Amino acid sequence: MTKKSFVILILVLVTGGIVGYSLSKNTAKNASGSGDATGTATEESKPVAQVETAAIEHKSISQTLAAYGGVVAAPGKTHFMAVSFESRVKHVLVSPGQIVNKGDALLELEGTAASLLQLQQAESTDEEAHKELEQTKRRFDMKLATNQELNQAQKAAADADLLLNSLRQQGVGSAGKIHSDTGGVVAKVDVEDGQVAASGTPLIEIVASEDIEAKLGAEPEDVRKIAPGQKVGISLVNDPGSPAIEGTVRLVTQRVNPTDRLVDVFVSLSPGTRLLLAAYVRGEIAIASRETLVVPREAVLPNESDFTLYLVHDDRAVEKRVKLGLETASEVEVIDSSLKEGDRVVTVGNRELSDGMEIKESK
Repeated sequence: MTKKSFVILILVLVTGGIVGYSLSKNTAKNASGSGDATGTATEESKPVAQVETAAIEHKSISQTLAAYGGVVAAPGKTHFMAVSFESRVKHVLVSPGQIVNKGDALLELEGTAASLLQLQQAESTDEEAHKELEQTKRRFDMKLATNQELNQAQKAAADADLLLNSLRQQGVGSAGKIHSDTGGVVAKVDVEDGQVAASGTPLIEIVASEDIEAKLGAEPEDVRKIAPGQKVGISLVNDPGSPAIEGTVRLVTQRVNPTDRLVDVFVSLSPGTRLLLAAYVRGEIAIASRETLVVPREAVLPNESDFTLYLVHDDRAVEKRVKLGLETASEVEVIDSSLKEGDRVVTVGNRELSDGMEIKESK
């Protein structure tokens, strides 16, 4: 090999070494830059949950039980109109639900053949009793009758007068109208035109407007939770916007009504309450109430044996297992000794959380 060729070979090797060194340095630099970028991306992609929160409150909560029913007459407050003789109804002058005042005509009656016969017998008995009394008086004046006989004749005449006057005052023997002796609402008409009513049969039933109560139907399994004295909010089913009427449980029956298979619960209403008879109502019975820690219902998530809620601490979610107490449609009582009033709990977004996860509250 010539000297010139040797120099050329050396130059080629040096040049190749320089190029190789440059390439390896650039590759290492690029690898280092790629690693830094990956680490930064990993840190930036760490999840932050957007949530909404609410504060734990210490306040009164009442658990209620819903029951449905109707407005009925209070016990012993239904006034029955009847007559003490057999009669035939000529005309019914009122209808169920009609408001009547004291003295208003309710229906027209006339005596039947049997009641007219009773009147004739009373008239005959009265006439004979007075004849016997006159004869006894004459014999007494002639010293032919004793004081006892005179007293008996006088009593018989008085009894005959009483019976006859009673039948006449009741309208036996003449068509007459039956008038209401109290004001109120006609709850029921028990007869129709032309019907023959026996003596003492109820003809009309009247209830004073304020002598009403609510009759609710409770499920048999809920009866153990209901007791006399509990507060009840009564509202009209057909008018849900109307204000609730305060009431109190008066009686919880201990039998299942065979008509609807529910247990009857009677609720006394506040004085002066005016509702239509047979109106369809809903009752919210307060079965328990107390001052305690309360959170929105959506803050608690169910587990197999308890419930989970997430507290907010240093912008992170802290998982807490709790027990529930009283419940309403929107709030629940939470039972845990470590909780306190003012603690913030997650209400929206809690289903995606895990313990220690970073969170950001929505404004």
